[in-house]
Amino acid sequence: MLPILLSLIVLGGTHGYTWPSPTLEALEAARFDQLGFNSVQLAPFIQPCNAFLFADNSGRSNAADWIRTAYHDMATYNVADGTGGLDASIRFGVEQARSENVGDGFNNTFIPVLIASNRYVGVADALALALVMVVENCGGLEMPFRGGRIDATEPNAPGVPEPQQDLDSHIASFARQGFTQTDMIGLVACGHTFGGVQHAAFPTIVGELNDPQDTQDVAHFDTTFVHFDNNVATEYVSGTTQNPLVVGFNDTTNSDKQIFGSDGNATMRSLADSPSLFSSTCTELFTRMIDTVPSGVQLTDVITPIPIKPANVELTLANDSINVFGQVRPPAVEH
Repeated sequence: MLPILLSLIVLGGTHGYTWPSPTLEALEAARFDQLGFNSVQLAPFIQPCNAFLFADNSGRSNAADWIRTAYHDMATYNVADGTGGLDASIRFGVEQARSENVGDGFNNTFIPVLIASNRYVGVADALALALVMVVENCGGLEMPFRGGRIDATEPNAPGVPEPQQDLDSHIASFARQGFTQTDMIGLVACGHTFGGVQHAAFPTIVGELNDPQDTQDVAHFDTTFVHFDNNVATEYVSGTTQNPLVVGFNDTTNSDKQIFGSDGNATMRSLADSPSLFSSTCTELFTRMIDTVPSGVQLTDVITPIPIKPANVELTLANDSINVFGQVRPPAVEH
């Protein structure tokens, strides 16, 4: 058994990996062991993509909560001084009590995210990975994932945009986060391919819907609100959208209408015309979003599968012999 283990160590080295490497192994497991034996229990919460922790037919989904939480956590970033960013600071009650962070979706998100975190995978890394899993499992492209985020020990400064703010305020807020006006349009569209606006959190935007299939009164951004696609753009451009931040009864809070139209609808038309452009744009913007971290934080290289991975290895000494026990995950086989 010992020669086999030594061979695994050598084989791993050809991948830039030398066993043991606990942090890399934990990040790789969280990233790729999504379902089945030895899996990290995060992906089951979005299987299927319309799953919601607390109720059926609620109109809500874990997927939408996870994306909103990741963005609101990152949106405190200040490109000028390097503070804020994706560091899981939104788990603190002080941040959640702000008007910019209304709703219970943040606490809901941290139930599975905390399960997925451990001594090697921080809460911020697990939150970033939650967004990656939503995109990949619910219709989007594969995303690059890096680890190494450092969990905040205190709340960050306020700074998440709010629907009632004017266009100049939105542009300035996204610029502070490191995004251009075109980026802003794309990132809002990408985020709003899932979910909607809930009456309980935003009663001045959404009324009671009295729909038994939408018991938490969520007015959705598009008609495929639990699937990653460009319908949020196609429905906007065609004039058929029911997005409550575009055609809401309170025009002051129609922030998507302001943002999407801020360049004469040029960006939204391009995203509507090409599903592949929408997917690649969202992959790039979401990756930048989750990689926006406080200055001084050094992220890892992109995590890739370890071809042959030992796990749960034990060495025992008995009768003057060394015995090796453990598990080996072989390379994935393409079918």
